[in-house]
Amino acid sequence: MSQHSYNGYGMIGAIAAHTDGAWRPSPGSIYPALAALQSEGLIESTGTSKRTEFELTEAGKAYVAENAQEMAQVWADVNEEAGAATDLRLGMGKLVGAVQQIGMAGTEDQIKAATEALDTARRTIYKLLAD
Repeated sequence: MSQHSYNGYGMIGAIAAHTDGAWRPSPGSIYPALAALQSEGLIESTGTSKRTEFELTEAGKAYVAENAQEMAQVWADVNEEAGAATDLRLGMGKLVGAVQQIGMAGTEDQIKAATEALDTARRTIYKLLAD
């Protein structure tokens, strides 16, 4: 948030992207947090209604600069807590990309083979749960 202004939903997306999907806060947690930061004078709103965005005030920028190490640790803690789940999400994203490519550019035989591979992968993953 230190370099950009976001609305609440943009903030949710930015946090999810920054944590590779490990943390996707709900609107019910983002908006009260934004209200608290605003009442502390660390952020201010711009725009109106659905276009309301938030950006750091000078006090907010100073806070970020003074607490950069602590703030970086928050991101590190989230990523560490996510652990292998982060790798799993990244792997899923790569798989989705490959499936989309074959769906758009593959031959009928390639699409059938990809479908069989996906079915095999699904069964293999369910077997992991049985162990």
